[in-house]
Amino acid sequence: MEKKLSNNLGLKVLSVFLAFFVWLAVVNINNPEDSDSKEVPLDIVNEGILTSNGKTYELLTDKDTVTVSYRVRTLDKAGISASDFRAYIDLADIYEPTGAVPVKIEVKNNKRLLDTPVAKPGVIRVKTEDLQRKSFEIRAKVIGEAAEGYDRGTPSVSPNYINVSGPMSVVGQISAVGIVINVDGADSNLADSAPVVCFDANENEIPTDERITFSRSSVDYTMPILKRKSLVLNFEPEGRVADGYRYTGIESSRPSVAVNGLKSDLANINSITIPSSELNMDGATGDKEVTLDISQYLPEGVYLSDESSKEVRVVIKVEALESRTFELKTSQIKRVGAHSDYEYQYDRDSVNVVIRGLKEDLYQLSAAVLGAEMDVEDMVPGENSGEIKFQLGDAYELVSYDHIQVTVTEKGPSADSTTASTDEGQEGTESETSEGPVSASKAETGQ
Repeated sequence: MEKKLSNNLGLKVLSVFLAFFVWLAVVNINNPEDSDSKEVPLDIVNEGILTSNGKTYELLTDKDTVTVSYRVRTLDKAGISASDFRAYIDLADIYEPTGAVPVKIEVKNNKRLLDTPVAKPGVIRVKTEDLQRKSFEIRAKVIGEAAEGYDRGTPSVSPNYINVSGPMSVVGQISAVGIVINVDGADSNLADSAPVVCFDANENEIPTDERITFSRSSVDYTMPILKRKSLVLNFEPEGRVADGYRYTGIESSRPSVAVNGLKSDLANINSITIPSSELNMDGATGDKEVTLDISQYLPEGVYLSDESSKEVRVVIKVEALESRTFELKTSQIKRVGAHSDYEYQYDRDSVNVVIRGLKEDLYQLSAAVLGAEMDVEDMVPGENSGEIKFQLGDAYELVSYDHIQVTVTEKGPSADSTTASTDEGQEGTESETSEGPVSASKAETGQ
């Protein structure tokens, strides 16, 4: 038996090897090895090494994945997925002069089926930069318009400050940090939270770099929505202008102002009265201009809709008085209390009357409307001094007039029959004369 086993031993060993190689050839022909690849997300490890040294980084690549190439049997190819690999760079391995970091591949699953996995690219360049931390006061940017009849108030935020961290070059481009509040159509107070955003120097919102971090991602706010009302401005000047001048009124840069407040606070307010102490015109000889801060005179809880327009320019108008001389016919003087048995004779046909007033008002005045009258009831026969009274309005002031003498005589018996006709004739003359033209000459101011 042993002899049979040992016969042709070399041939038998060779047969075994040949059988193995035949089997190997069959396997390779039916299930050959092939190349394949997968896109694998790129992980970053040991970021803390940079941040602990006050640094931040940026990957100088447009992709956040790498291509992992490997060899695998044809029949096993379908069972391989991207999740079988882990691709990462270790920032501890960064080469400072160039910023190059090698990409490392770790096979997590099906390791026995895979051969020679390789990453492409094999090196990722990393740009490092100093890390800046900066505190910003939170700014609330309000957009939109409140409902008709309402205005937006001043928003309040919580917290008031926020810390921003990121690359120095990026943080340096941020002019302000805050939130955006939309009040479009609002007719009541708003209270909510809004995400933190960054603004440039023109208060335009700028995209947030992913390397920027905030101490908090949102900010709480309250936004008052206030009722709007227009209030009339009342001006009450005090004092007395200089002699020879007259106060003619007040002009202001605007007659009313828009204010905001609670509906209940505005319900009983229709005007704003400026204290007379602010508008003193003592001794004024011309227009006096005063600039007032209207916000000082608003009731508690009421505010100007536009703080930039709180100043109102007020002009106290003062004009110089002028004097004009009017020629008054004595026939235009109405006699009061005349006796039917007396005759009255003036010593002149006309008198000069000097009236003072504003230039424009004087041009509208005539002797016919002076309302001149004389009380003759107590006059006795003989020479009497006549006193003329004038019916002048508040716009005019009597300066002087020529005094007149009146001669009173008793009528004879023969004159009784003609008295009535004479008086009627005089009254007719006075009536006609009062409507007739009157000459006037301009006198110097202050006469």
